[in-house]
Amino acid sequence: MQPAVYFHTDAYLHAIDTVENVARSFDPAEPADLRTRIMEALGDLGIWPMEIFNGQDEGEVIVAV
Repeated sequence: MQPAVYFHTDAYLHAIDTVENVARSFDPAEPADLRTRIMEALGDLGIWPMEIFNGQDEGEVIVAV
């Protein structure tokens, strides 16, 4: 089971709104754009894949394994 990670409610709801907007405006002719826009929405919330972490960060880092 993954540990819980909590975000500020406004940031969380903004991310939900962004992902919802991505889904509503999805263009089947541009499937790669869907993935990119979802990644951007998660990045705005500060969620990044571990593979891009270089050992340094400007802010607080939570590593969830």
